[in-house]
Parts: sequence; C-alpha cells; structure tokens
Amino acid sequence: MAGRALLVLPLSASLLLVVPARADNALGQKDTIFTGINERRAVELSIPPGLVDGARLDGLLRTYYFQRDNHSALVRRDPEESAQGMLLSFRSGFTDTPVGVGVDAHGFLGLKLDGGGGSGGAGLLPLDSSGKPLDEFSSAGAALKLRYRQTLVKAGDQLVENPLVASGTSRLFPQSYRGVTLANHSVQALWLDGGFLESTRLRNQSGHSHLVTAYGAGNKAGVAADRQSPHLGWLGGVYGQPQALQVTLYGGQLADIWNQYYLGVSQVFGVSEGLTLKPWLHYFKTRDQGSGQLGSIDNDTYSAGIAATAHGQTLTLGLQKVDGRTPFDYLTQDDRIFLYLTNSQQFADFNGPGEKSWRLQYETSLAWLDAPALQFIAAYTRGEADLTRVDPAQPGYGYIFNPEGKDAKHWERDIALKYQVPAGPAKDLSLTLRWATHREGDGYTAPGNTRGNSSADEYRLIVDYPLALF
Repeated sequence: MAGRALLVLPLSASLLLVVPARADNALGQKDTIFTGINERRAVELSIPPGLVDGARLDGLLRTYYFQRDNHSALVRRDPEESAQGMLLSFRSGFTDTPVGVGVDAHGFLGLKLDGGGGSGGAGLLPLDSSGKPLDEFSSAGAALKLRYRQTLVKAGDQLVENPLVASGTSRLFPQSYRGVTLANHSVQALWLDGGFLESTRLRNQSGHSHLVTAYGAGNKAGVAADRQSPHLGWLGGVYGQPQALQVTLYGGQLADIWNQYYLGVSQVFGVSEGLTLKPWLHYFKTRDQGSGQLGSIDNDTYSAGIAATAHGQTLTLGLQKVDGRTPFDYLTQDDRIFLYLTNSQQFADFNGPGEKSWRLQYETSLAWLDAPALQFIAAYTRGEADLTRVDPAQPGYGYIFNPEGKDAKHWERDIALKYQVPAGPAKDLSLTLRWATHREGDGYTAPGNTRGNSSADEYRLIVDYPLALF
C-alpha cells in the first residue's frame, strides 16, 4: 500500500505515532483503496477545513479469478468464478464549522466474466437458487461524518478495521458494515476506537444481512442455521509508537453470542544497521453471552511470533495455541488479511479446538534480482487439533466433532507473487498470483463438516488498477 495508502494528505508526525498496528500476517494482500482505514481516519483528523478542498474521488478496476480444486469426497463441488469489478469511493472534506460535517460514499458494480465457467461458491458473485453465479450485482452506500477537534464520528455504511471486526477485502469488493463508529486522538500516543454495528453487507451481496460468525453459523449438514446477532459493540485503544512498545486492548460484545476481549503487544528492535526484529503477542478471550445462540463458549487463544527483516527480506516464525472445546471464532468474512491470529493463512485458520500450530514464512521484494517491484512470499504452516473435545450436541459447533479426531493434523503451503507497476501510464497497476495447498491428516475433517476444511488446492489471479480521479 506504499505511495497511495494515505489518500488525502501525509500524516502529521503526532498522528503517525499512534495509528493502530495491523495484523501481523497480512501476506501482502492489502491494496490501496479498501484498506488503510485507520490511517485515513487519522488523516481526516488533521486536514484543514473545506468540504470541497479536502474531497477525494478514487476508483478501482479489479479483475478476479478464483478456482479451488477439492480432493475430498465430503466436498461435492469445486468452486470456480471469474468477475470484473468497478468501484468508486468518494470522501469529502469537512465544513468550516465548530463541528465539521462531511460525507463518505461508495458504489460498485460486479460483472461475471466468461472465463470461470461458474460452478459457484467462490465468494466473488451472488448465487442463484441452483448455486450458479449471477451475471451481475451492485451496491452503494454512504456515511455521515462529524469532526470535533480530535474526535471523528461516522454513521452509516462504512469499512471497519480492528482486532474484533474488519471489512474483508479478499474477493471482488470489500465487506461493509452499517452503524456508528468513533475515533479519538486527544491524548498523545493514544488512539481510542469504539463502535456499534447492526448489520453487514457481505462481500458478494448487494443488500445487508444480520451478523453471524464464520464457524458457528452452520450445522452438521454444513447448512447455515439461524444463529444471528442483532448487533455488535466494541471499545478499544492502542498506546505506543511504531518503533517502540505498542499495546492494543479491545473488548466487544456480539449480542446473544459472545463477549470477546483482545490484548496485543508488539515492538520493533533495531539490532544493527541492516537488521530489525519485531516480536508480537496476540491473546483472545471469548465467552458466551446473553441467550448463547451458539452454546457454551470458553475459549482462550494465544498466538505469537517474531519477524526478522534484513536487506529487503523478512523471515517470520509463528506459534499458536487454542484452549477450549470450540474453535476460535470470528465474524463471518473478517478476512485473514486482518485476522489477528499469527497462523491464519489463505485457506485455513489453524484455530480448531485444542489446536497447536507453527508457521514459517519468507518474504522478499526480489530487489536482489533487479526486480524491486516484484514481491515473493512463501509460507508453510502445520497444526494438530483435538476434535474429540467438541460437544456434538452443541448448536453452534457440534458439526466439528469427530470421534477419530484426537490427533487431527493438517498443513498448508502458500506461495504468492505480486508485481506492481512502478511508473508510467499504468503506475500502481498490480498483478497478484496466489497458490494455496492444504492437506488433511486422519481425523481432521469431521464427517458432517462440509465447509471446506479438506484437502484442496486454491488458485487466485487478481489484477488491480487504482485510479485517483480527483
């Protein structure tokens, strides 16, 4: 996201110190319009008044091909879709009044292409009653924003990015949420964040739907059940500086499902002129709440890692442990791009009940091959879960139970190449190739779990062309 991540003005020095840290396993999947949400909110706190002067209109042309080759008899189809997306994003400045007023608006159109054939289920396009992708879909939304000193409030359709809820961007269009959010930077080196959301527009939908979770909204047949939440609320903050100790603390409630709390700690150490080390720790505590629509939840998930960067290359080691009889769960389509789990990868999250996992990742810009605009990433993750710990009668997670899954092993290998045009008429156009290979061992996939936790190869081809229209 270098170059155009900050889409309005450069950050002031003070704001730059407190922009919340991102998830540590982004794998280069973030682009320049759908992400950098917290950076943009920080910028909006600092731009001079002017409804028109501070306005910006950006566009994105995205071509996406997705194909998954499943190797398990439990999964009855191999999703394959290709689509063309066109997105416009408008952000105004603020009126020159004691409380500045502005508006954000977005609209998009997605078109099915001929290439994919279309077995459906890849998440790029909506499906008809027979499971085939629709020819097109579109949506639009807007949010009112208010600014008073170092406080920014937005109400309406918007993108969100924090450890408890985030707008997924790993398909054609980002996932949006409808509600109210607040950001405050009144105290030096402290970023406060709160919000209340009542619905979401999923990445392949035109309309809004209720909030559900990624793993708890199914049953033994793998069919979505009525396990919806009426709203989500949260409050959190980040204290620290990018090159020093940074502490992140969040708490939230997904009504009638769970209370979830997050603690994150990270720091960057300059070991020598050419070597930096970044260790981090993520901890999630999740407990059932209200009517407990998913059943009893008593889950503690720990993940930690360290990244060593030298001469344009980064080597990362990640460790992860899930304590509890349920998987670590999160809101549906909160992408792995943002998920604050060290070992969450392109295909699998390595978040099963009692699961222990490790990850090794290598990333380089290939500058040593005289190709600095070419990014290469390779990662390997291996985990072992205990699926016998699951209560088979539990309404939310019973389908995961497997009496033969005491030592359920699986692994994933991810390889990605990304090229971004550095200059010229096609500047910032990027081409990304992704290949994920996931293999299951004996006992890993439960007999009733048809939700994709199987042996598979997944291929993605993404072409992004961002446009700064004004």
